[in-house]
Formats: sequence, C-alpha cells, structure tokens
Amino acid sequence: MRMVWGVGSGMRDMGCRMQDVGSGIWVERSGANFCKLRTTGYFSRVTGHGSRFRLYAAILILLTLLVPLFWYLLIPRDDGTLDAIQRRGTLRVGLDASFPPFETIDDSGQIVGLDVDMARAIAADIGVEAEFVNIGFDGLYDALLARRVDIVISGLPYDPRWTQDVAYTRNYFNAGQVLVTRTNDEMITTVEDLHGRRVAVEWGSQADMEGRRLERDLSGLTILRQATAAEALETLLNDQADAAIVDAVSGVNAVPQGLRIAIYLTDEWYAAAVHIDSQALLEAVNQSLERLDESGQMAEMQAKWLHGQY
Repeated sequence: MRMVWGVGSGMRDMGCRMQDVGSGIWVERSGANFCKLRTTGYFSRVTGHGSRFRLYAAILILLTLLVPLFWYLLIPRDDGTLDAIQRRGTLRVGLDASFPPFETIDDSGQIVGLDVDMARAIAADIGVEAEFVNIGFDGLYDALLARRVDIVISGLPYDPRWTQDVAYTRNYFNAGQVLVTRTNDEMITTVEDLHGRRVAVEWGSQADMEGRRLERDLSGLTILRQATAAEALETLLNDQADAAIVDAVSGVNAVPQGLRIAIYLTDEWYAAAVHIDSQALLEAVNQSLERLDESGQMAEMQAKWLHGQY
C-alpha cells in the first residue's frame, strides 16, 4: 500500500519548496539543509525538520506490533494436565520406592513414606486420589516427559540442569549435610566451636568432604572416619566423638536417640517436579504445599517419618 504524506504549513513557513522527483518529494529551503520526504512504503522518513517526531511514531507502531508477540512467546502456556487429572480422578505420582523413609514398600506390599503421605494430601487438595507409579530413580524424569506420570515426588533434589524441561515446586525438605551433637551439649553452636574437637563422618561421603574442608580451616580438629553414617552417629552416642557430620535425613532420624541438629553445613533441597508446560498443576501443587506448611500438617508428617515414629 502506498502512503502519501503532504507538506504542511510548518514546512512552508520554513521557506521550503517542493520538487516532484517521481518516487518521492524533495523539500528544499533556500540557503539551508534540505528535507527529504519519501512516500513509497508503509512508513515515511523525514531527514531534517520534523524527522524526530516521525521516528518516534515509527518506533511506537513497531512496539505496538511486537509487544503482544513477545508476550505470547514468553508467557508460559498450560498444557491442560490439571484438567486431565480432574477428569480422570487420579494424580499419577512417579517415585522410586527404595528410599526410606521418603518412599518404601512395607511388609504388606504397600508403598508408604513421607512423600506418599504428602502426595495423598496434594491429591486431596486437587480433588482426586493419588496413583503411585514405582519407577527406578534414573527413569523418573523420562517418565514425566513421556507423560507416563503427572508429577514426580521422590526425594528429588533440585537440579538446574533440568529446568528447561521440568518445573520444580517449592521446596519441602533440606537434605543437606548437618552437624549433629548430643542434646545436652550446648558448647557447640557454631562451626568455630569445633576447634580441638573430634568429629565423626562416613568415609568417602559428602560428610567426609565437609570434614576435610573444616579440617583445613580449624586448628586441632580431628576427623574420625567410619564405614557408614549410622556408625558415625553411634560414635557420637558412645562419647567417642564430640559431633558428627551426616546428611539431614540421618540427622533427623537420630533426634529421638538424644541427638540434635546444631548447624546446617550445606543445602540440598527436595522438591516435586512437573512437566514444564503443566503450569496450572504447578500452581495447584504449590498452593497445597503452602497449606501443608501453614497448617502444621507437613511438620506432623515429617515428625512421623523422619523422627522414627512410624
């Protein structure tokens, strides 16, 4: 479409004169710079007096066209998974039932654990029942992407390498490395209190790595390496060590034995995962997890399964 721009009184007042050159109009003022006005195409470009206004107008038109496009491309779109779950009446939960106390198979062949109770509570909030699909841990993400399950809840650490394909929910448990002491020992409250102390760890574990780091930084610290995390805790219980470094799951499980978690040394957050396009499901699960936290129900489930009360 051809657009023709006239020369207004402003240009006539400048002493400009028009010259028709066929495909465009040249406007020239005697003794000054010329102005050129092109008339072919969707937009005209004016060089000289008034050009800034037309440039701004062109930018405004481009933004008007591009902003909705960018909005469409950047805003996540939902894939309808939540609607499908509610029509089906079940939330398909992928897990690896070999990780007690989060998920395991009991003597009657039922899948039980903290993640199982949490999944049932989430499903109830959505208005459906939980259906558990037992999958090896290495296959959980593939099952989610292949739509064999709607959500993965399986002691799953947040992994930034997967964030292009899956969306993680809010965190619900920190499984990082913790410093454990006896409940009646109030002398160790910070890492600096470990100067001259004995700390038990599992040989070759992440706890051992943390112990080696502390050994470099603190004078007089002695690391006692044991075969397992359970043996490291036993060394502490037998007064052969002043503290132990274990994963938070082992640490929380040992609380009923007269131990306490003094310090978190590292963070390893567990979260559930849904398909990256399941935005409505993600929002519903996050709302449910928030409710479980605020109501105290999450704390009750953790006390049941992590404090050995099951």
